[in-house]
Amino acid sequence: MSHWNRLDEELAQWADAGLTASLWWRDDDAAAPCPELERLTSLSAACHVPVGLAVIPGRATPELAGFLKGFDHLEIMQHGFAHHNHAEAGAKKNEFPDTRERKAVLADLMSGRRLLSELGLGAQVLVPPWNRFDQRLLPVLPGLGLRGISTFGPRERANAAPALAQVNTHVDPVNWRGDRLFLGEAPVLAQLIAHLAARRLGEVDAEEPTGLLSHHLDHDDAGWDFIARLLDLTGGHSCVKWLGVGEAFGFR
Repeated sequence: MSHWNRLDEELAQWADAGLTASLWWRDDDAAAPCPELERLTSLSAACHVPVGLAVIPGRATPELAGFLKGFDHLEIMQHGFAHHNHAEAGAKKNEFPDTRERKAVLADLMSGRRLLSELGLGAQVLVPPWNRFDQRLLPVLPGLGLRGISTFGPRERANAAPALAQVNTHVDPVNWRGDRLFLGEAPVLAQLIAHLAARRLGEVDAEEPTGLLSHHLDHDDAGWDFIARLLDLTGGHSCVKWLGVGEAFGFR
């Protein structure tokens, strides 16, 4: 049985149970218009699948804001502040580790929100770079105007803190620990099927949409081809629904 057939089989079990598999798409590291970003937005539009674009405030250009005008199939998220690593030597990369002063973290987040607002790119969801954030500061985020946070892996609960929804991603096509190219159909589809099956069986939060994580600047042609095929096969599937950011997080 091919790996794509295994996905069809898993979706068939959702259909047999009378369930709809909710999916969502997050793309990280947007800062300026480029051919890769054009490829992303064109693919989203062609497949009629919405995408949440995580924009780096400290690097975002006015040209990016101009480029994104008119794309009603995407929503903006705040990708930290400058995508700088502030972790101590030897620790995993983190822009907002628990070793940073609270004042510095909050200053970065507020500056990021201001920069996005000035560009007309309002965002309600924080996507911390490298999917890491000081857990102690989660309750502070709603006071900054942030209503959601997104990292990677099955969430423990629907709300990371009071008034702060959490919706993560679960499928990453890039081989970050190796050649940084496409990981391959088998392992990537395995990630997707595993999370869908775990939701269906109640082993993880069944209400959390399964999230596809892409990085438009890092995909090779094989990675793009995989994403295109996945969107094409699932976009019109009877028991699949691709959600925009607002719907995925329950904002509307």
